[in-house]
Amino acid sequence: LTSIPSDLFDNCTVAITFANCFSQCSLLTIVPAGLFDKNTAVTNFGYCFNLCTSLASIPSGLFDKCTAATSFNYCFKECTSLASIPAGLFDKNTAVTNFSYCFNLCSSLASIPSGLFDKCTAVTTFQNCFSQCSSLASIPSGLFDKCTAVTSFYSCFSSCTSLASIPTGLFDKNTAAINLD
Repeated sequence: LTSIPSDLFDNCTVAITFANCFSQCSLLTIVPAGLFDKNTAVTNFGYCFNLCTSLASIPSGLFDKCTAATSFNYCFKECTSLASIPAGLFDKNTAVTNFSYCFNLCSSLASIPSGLFDKCTAVTTFQNCFSQCSSLASIPSGLFDKCTAVTSFYSCFSSCTSLASIPTGLFDKNTAAINLD
């Protein structure tokens, strides 16, 4: 699979999961903007683009109409060509509780946009979210400030070998966190 028609899911208006949908599509390079615009009932994007090793970018607003989504676990795991995340990618996904392994092993990812999770106040786990992102050079200050329900940051930035520092007070607002390993 090298491409996806932009209207592929337009008639799937009651779909609730896209788990594993494009998993291991290693030749997929582009996700069309508006792909999920008609899928307003979807709750699960787990493993959706897992191991899409040629995927170079994510369109802005990809999940904007999916306001019921609760899980993005492993969604972009091991997308090794992914260099950036669009600002505001999850702004409309206020029901999300799970970002575990979401960008794990995205070895080309160099930065995280400021405020990426500001609207995701229901999140409870960021376990391994950015672990092994070997090109990640910095973490924006206040990245998790609005995510006060988080209980686990387990290995969130584990093996991010290009990180030189962690912003002061990165987890100060996360008083519910019981696992910061």
